[in-house]
Amino acid sequence: VETSDGVRLDGYLRSRRASTALLGVDLVICHHGVGGNFYGASFFDRMGDALLDHGSAILRVNNRGHDQAFQVGEQRLGAAYELIDDCRRDITAWLDFGQRRGFRRMALWGHSLGAVKTVYFLGTENESRVVCAVASSPPRFSHQAYLSGPNAARFEADIERAHQLVGAGKPDDLLEALVPVARPFSARTYLDKYGPQARFDYFDHLSNVRVPLLLTLGSLERAEMNFAPLAEEGPTLAARWPNIAYQLIQDADHSYAERTRELWLAVSAWLKGAAAPTTAR
Repeated sequence: VETSDGVRLDGYLRSRRASTALLGVDLVICHHGVGGNFYGASFFDRMGDALLDHGSAILRVNNRGHDQAFQVGEQRLGAAYELIDDCRRDITAWLDFGQRRGFRRMALWGHSLGAVKTVYFLGTENESRVVCAVASSPPRFSHQAYLSGPNAARFEADIERAHQLVGAGKPDDLLEALVPVARPFSARTYLDKYGPQARFDYFDHLSNVRVPLLLTLGSLERAEMNFAPLAEEGPTLAARWPNIAYQLIQDADHSYAERTRELWLAVSAWLKGAAAPTTAR
């Protein structure tokens, strides 16, 4: 596909003609996490097998944060350079693709940063084509939490360095960040994700999500700073927002590598209720 600002994105579609989508959706669009891509090993491949068996297609896609870096004309993209707000263009382009292919009841499923983007998109866009969504292990981008964490001094220094680079007209210069993850980011991207405005703290967008949303977390992630808030507040979210559900997957890590079956059982059971009524494509 090509986004509205001219970024080419690739993915793969697996579909099987079926008279009935048993899970209430006929297409699930899956978005990777930071630096990922549509062809790398992921639990989404196993989910695809199960989705096909239940009459739903899977569209596993790249967004503009795929891999570490790539270039479109003069624009640098990839995990090192992306701006999260641009995910709205990416997700819309893939929904347009699904609609052109005849899919009518579409769901989003994001993992890690893709989960953050999923919640942000749903909280900021009035998108009627999305029936429901799953956000698996979204990290909470909280500037104040990082300032209170064990690597606060390093985080504060990296934020200050990023401000200096942007102020000097060098927003694309890279810095080797440590918090919350050790990897290089451009100064602009680092501030966009982890700066004091905290625009992409997904907790701030949950109240604006209008469709059924399932948040999942692996139990092995509960102690990590980025995921502890979801572990603590997840069980109470439905009391505040009835359309939001939470499921802790026992003994699962961030990749759900050894617990794909348990993840599938949780998501499929939720879909059967959340995406009803079932319709044919």
